[in-house]
Amino acid sequence: MKKMRWTKAIITLLLTSGSAWGASGGDAASGDGDSYFPIWGDEARARGYAIPLPFGINLSYMNIRQDILVDSISFSGLKLGNHLIPSDMFAIDAGHTRQKSKTENLRLDMWVFPFLNIYGIAGHTRGSSVSNVSVDADPSKYTGIDRIIAGSVHRLHDSGQLQNIDFALDFKGTTWGTGFTLAGGYGNWFGLVDTNYTRTDFDILDGKISAITVSPRVGYRFSMQGIAGPSNLSIWVGSMYQDVQQEFKGNLSDLHMPPELQPLIAAVNKDDQGKFDVKQRLSSPWNMLIGAQYEITQNFNLLTEIGFNERNSFFIAGEYRF
Repeated sequence: MKKMRWTKAIITLLLTSGSAWGASGGDAASGDGDSYFPIWGDEARARGYAIPLPFGINLSYMNIRQDILVDSISFSGLKLGNHLIPSDMFAIDAGHTRQKSKTENLRLDMWVFPFLNIYGIAGHTRGSSVSNVSVDADPSKYTGIDRIIAGSVHRLHDSGQLQNIDFALDFKGTTWGTGFTLAGGYGNWFGLVDTNYTRTDFDILDGKISAITVSPRVGYRFSMQGIAGPSNLSIWVGSMYQDVQQEFKGNLSDLHMPPELQPLIAAVNKDDQGKFDVKQRLSSPWNMLIGAQYEITQNFNLLTEIGFNERNSFFIAGEYRF
């Protein structure tokens, strides 16, 4: 009986779907009583709670636009004739940077307990970032031919030819990850915290995007009559925290260089051995969320979510539960 009392305190509302954002059905018997999962599901059903079907397949699309802080942009492997140019010669200052990306994901999830959902993600991400950069060099740090090269770059900078240049990076790659959701509530009110780790490995460029995301949400479930019986509409507000580390590496010849940089790079990368390395992160880790989920049937539901404030995002998903 002690375990029963503890379970009841935790799961006064059981949440469903891709990110466990709404209650599952208005019928306490809506869950699959023949399934071993979720653990303690039978106890919750006996107390009148609606249990989500234990397994889910989710297809989603997400569009994000956000500001980025560029920690460093460096070039290496550059030569003038046979003379190797120091990798720290070019001082590249990055100003305002805007990134946009689109991601399509397949997600498989399972309710281990009525309050704990675990899942895995696989998908594809593509996007681009545009940085406003200036390129300079300090000839006083060098001697000989390096001093001459640095002096030429410095004069181009002072003339304005190497200032306020739009430096673009296009990327695409495979995204994978895993996560879990903790959920609970009282009456028709619910709360949840979703935590996941994702990584995108690029197809053409070297490097990766690694992200840890934590998203607390609180919302309300409305019961109604749907097309196939009792249904629910859940709405919520929340926030999203992302710790994102981005690194882009590769050959300079793979980049679409802006016209202002093409003559300079062409002169020092004739053998196509030049490399670039860009490290960047989010300018603000937090944004606000508003979302909704509608149960079409016990097995199918749709959900959408909009992010705003420091990061603009749009998310939509369809899910099948069984």
